[in-house]
Amino acid sequence: MTLTRRILAEKRRYIYPIVAAIVVNAALFLAVVVPLSRRVAGGEMEAQAAAAALARARRDHAAARSTVSGKASADEELKKFYSAVLPSTQRDARSITFFRLNELAEEADLQRERSTIDTDQERGSELGKLTATYVLSGPYRNIRRFVHSLETAEEFLILENVALTQSTEGEGDLIVNVQVSTYYRVGAHGG
Repeated sequence: MTLTRRILAEKRRYIYPIVAAIVVNAALFLAVVVPLSRRVAGGEMEAQAAAAALARARRDHAAARSTVSGKASADEELKKFYSAVLPSTQRDARSITFFRLNELAEEADLQRERSTIDTDQERGSELGKLTATYVLSGPYRNIRRFVHSLETAEEFLILENVALTQSTEGEGDLIVNVQVSTYYRVGAHGG
């Protein structure tokens, strides 16, 4: 008999319970611990996915709140623009455009050849558009001064078109055709 067999034969009552305990321990590990660890890992992944979804939802909520406050702010700015900047009636728009353009032409030492004023309103719009077309004549530097004054005027005037031609009369005079527009409120407060 070899030494290993002799030890196994003599210590059999100690060795069998130890081997049985190792086998039961391995079986319990495979039957209980491994599935629980998989469940825990799955739960952790679900928790991470839920945390990411919560972060996305919070970002979306903040973006929606920002959009709402931005819209409210834009509405407030638009109301302020309508009440403080735009002429309130067609008559006000006409007088602002007519008198201001005449004043700027006189300051720039330009001669008014002719002028026309047209109005337009798109269907369903709260705004009307008044377009003044002026034909002025004078030297180039005076025309530049007029255009600069018009572009920097406090009134809400839009320089839509400028056409410059050489005059057949006078020395070095040019003829400028200027189209200027403004908008005004139409409806209860407008005309």
